[in-house]
Amino acid sequence: MPSPVKTNSQGLDNLQQDHPNLTVSWVDSIDSTQQSVQANSILIAEQQLAGVGRRGNRWLTPSGQAICFSYRFTLNAQTNQMSGYALMVAVSIIQVIKAFDGAAGSTTKAQLKWPNDLYFDQQKFGGILIHVKPMNPGAAGPKQLDVTVGIGINWSLSKEQLQSVDQPVCNIPLCDKPPRADFINRLIKQLNHNNPQFLAHGLSPFLQLWQQHDYLVNKPVCVTQDTGIVEGLYHGIDEQGQLLIAINGMIKTYSAGEVSVRMIKPET
Repeated sequence: MPSPVKTNSQGLDNLQQDHPNLTVSWVDSIDSTQQSVQANSILIAEQQLAGVGRRGNRWLTPSGQAICFSYRFTLNAQTNQMSGYALMVAVSIIQVIKAFDGAAGSTTKAQLKWPNDLYFDQQKFGGILIHVKPMNPGAAGPKQLDVTVGIGINWSLSKEQLQSVDQPVCNIPLCDKPPRADFINRLIKQLNHNNPQFLAHGLSPFLQLWQQHDYLVNKPVCVTQDTGIVEGLYHGIDEQGQLLIAINGMIKTYSAGEVSVRMIKPET
């Protein structure tokens, strides 16, 4: 098993210097960054003991082998403006991967699986968890949201660690990995750049990049909802970030809070 990949102190210093209005903390171990991060903060953990995904699934975070952080901040927005926000965050990660890959002279083959997963070669390497809470519900005047973005990315897990997970997983497909602190710093900057665009225009500025990296495009899928399971052909997403599925010749839409979706693998 490889030794833990440690961040360099310069990278952590750069994080704090580049984001002076945020409190940046990097801890050895924690139950969950998403549950512990304070307002206007970035909380990064070497190891997460009780991390979970969107539907409560456990997220493996071996010490020093992954990127695991939560970013909590305030947006001047209303809750109904946040439809599809997790998809924008996913696109932001692709933008950062492309930036580092481009510097190394290669093109990323990372893919996005609706609504919040990151894939490569049919294996998951990352996930996103979003919590949004109104800060002044019912009050007159401008609305504000307390937003927490949680991100987990497999960085340098060993073959044995990857095989211990009960689904196909892999490490992030980066040819020349930068220090993890540098990747996180670039991602925070990308999110801060993309947030105003998202609030002004929704998903529209990000749809093309999503479509270019869409893991499920034109694939048969199985959609699980409270009322049962349906099968259909994936037709992408709309400008609200809703899932579009062709079922018996008709396009139906589903929101992320209602369903989960998986690809139907061909029989062998």
